Amino acid sequence: MKLNRRSVLGAIGMVGVGTGAAFGSGAFTTVEAQREVEVNVLGGDNGINRLNPNGDEEADDLPDAIEERENEIADNITGNFADVLVDTSSNNIAVKDGDDTFYDGEELFPVGLDTYGSVDENYVSLVANDVTIVFGPDGNKLPSNAILTQNDLFALVSDGDFDVAFSSKNATNARLITKIGGEDVEDTGATPTATGTANGGTTLLDATVDTGETATETEDLTIEITEN
Repeated sequence: MKLNRRSVLGAIGMVGVGTGAAFGSGAFTTVEAQREVEVNVLGGDNGINRLNPNGDEEADDLPDAIEERENEIADNITGNFADVLVDTSSNNIAVKDGDDTFYDGEELFPVGLDTYGSVDENYVSLVANDVTIVFGPDGNKLPSNAILTQNDLFALVSDGDFDVAFSSKNATNARLITKIGGEDVEDTGATPTATGTANGGTTLLDATVDTGETATETEDLTIEITEN
């Protein structure tokens, strides 16, 4: 049975990559660029759950009301289907809302260290927060014509048994996100496509990005959650 609490979660996009440093100085020509991916999550929230403004308070020191809100959101999500989260621990990854306001990953749900067990506060829920992912924010350069892997970019969390499929369409040129969890990302509507399983725990998935040649590349990424 497909779970679709909301037909479409709006733009969660702006995907690029950084930085050439991981490959050695001068290994790639770099450009100031952003790689844009419009992400539609089948099932999600419409707003921002900003539980720790500015991320300046330790999770263990947050008020009890925050912990209660955390647990309420977590139970609502994982009690019905899987959550899909993005890792913002790297300086090359940021998130922002529709008004171009950037957030520290520790500001947004989940911020509690124990909310999802092994997933720490640097992961941001794409189900609970309507955000845009920015790879290579201002101050970071993106290598052109490179294929880069972001380890553990996505986390899947659930109390049940669910498949989470990733597909894409409308790529400006070649596909940007080419693999998730080691599987090829295919056109939306095609099968098979990259799929991860959340079965009563946490699954971490790497992602591979082809940076392309032009300064800006775009595509639409669809995340579909189905119950097994």
